[in-house]
Amino acid sequence: MAGRVSALRAQAHTSSTALRARLSKDSRAAFSRRAGRIRLFPAVTAALIAGLGVAFAAYGFLRLFTRVDATKQAAEIDVTRLALTVVAGVGGVVALVIAYRRQRDLEQSRFVERFGAAAAQLGATDVAVRIAGVYAMAGVADESDGLRRQQCIDVLCGYLRLPYSPELGANHQSKLVLKQHRATADGTRADDQEHHLEYRHNDREVRATIVRVIADHLRPSAEYSWSTSDFDFRTAHLEDVDLSNVKFSGAARFHEATFSGDARFHDATFSGDANFGGTTFSGDVWFGNVTFSGDANFGGATFSGDANFVHATFSGMAWLVDVTFSSDAGFGGATFSRTAWFEDAIFSGAAWFRSATFCRSTTFEDATFSGTASFEDATFSGSTRFKKVDFGTEAISFVSPRQWGPPAPVFDWDQDVSQKPSNVEPRDWPPTVAATS
Repeated sequence: MAGRVSALRAQAHTSSTALRARLSKDSRAAFSRRAGRIRLFPAVTAALIAGLGVAFAAYGFLRLFTRVDATKQAAEIDVTRLALTVVAGVGGVVALVIAYRRQRDLEQSRFVERFGAAAAQLGATDVAVRIAGVYAMAGVADESDGLRRQQCIDVLCGYLRLPYSPELGANHQSKLVLKQHRATADGTRADDQEHHLEYRHNDREVRATIVRVIADHLRPSAEYSWSTSDFDFRTAHLEDVDLSNVKFSGAARFHEATFSGDARFHDATFSGDANFGGTTFSGDVWFGNVTFSGDANFGGATFSGDANFVHATFSGMAWLVDVTFSSDAGFGGATFSRTAWFEDAIFSGAAWFRSATFCRSTTFEDATFSGTASFEDATFSGSTRFKKVDFGTEAISFVSPRQWGPPAPVFDWDQDVSQKPSNVEPRDWPPTVAATS
């Protein structure tokens, strides 16, 4: 009997070990959140009921597999004693439930206290206190996970969405009082009015600190990674942003944000959807070597400076409808794995698509090219449309494509090649595919 019991214990231990190994960090966190919503009294009651059930089950199990001599009362007593031992173990589980709830409540209270203190610092008048609040909030996020970490990140992103005047970003004043003298119709003087304007002085440094802290937590070298969290920068005003080599695994929302100065995203990774719709880039922007695994939306965006998308990878749909490129736009070596829309896009400067790859349906309908444009060495392996495109007067080159369909790209002059603008090369149409070595 002893050997059989030992074997059962060994099997139970092995199964328990395998189960713990299969539980991932996320599943344990999810279980912890569900358990945290159970009130203490119901939890203890449930544990007691479960304990009684385990005791009866253990008794039946032992009676089933353990031979007992009915003539010997001591054997029956031993089985009962073993079953009661199981009940004692369940009592230990109840104690653990109570201890867990106490610890959870303690952690919740500590989070609320630290979160509130950091939020209060962010709302302070003194710039040094606000900067300290940024690092305090980041520290709370580092020691939290799940929804708690997301709350901390939402506060930091929310600060960047607050109204901001760049011309006052380095202002040392905290208040401006404007006095207005009023006079009545009969010329007598009425009461004066005062307008008090409150400023967050030196706010530029606080906002720059927030961006640096977020960027540091999104890079591979981060001790505490925030990459799986969501980031909401919609309508935010961002100055001289450096988000190079960062990784967004969650949602990345930059809809209608304003980037003043240069914006660096090179070598970044967007695992989810990236939304830059309606965004304004006042300076140069780098998206070189960026990987968009989800959909990339730049619809209605404005690029006032150079836009660099060299060797960018668009694995999802690329939405660049109504985009305005006021300066040069570089998509050399970029890869569009799925549908790409450039409808109504405006290219005021040079447009470089040299060695770009268009794998699926792509449309440039109603696009405007005011400067030079190069599609040399490009690969067109999907349905591509250049209908009703204004190619301007500068040189437009489709020379030596690596692949020209099928189906071949569609142009307005397909039925009458004499209608092809003289600035579109090569003269002999369609272009001759480059020889592969």
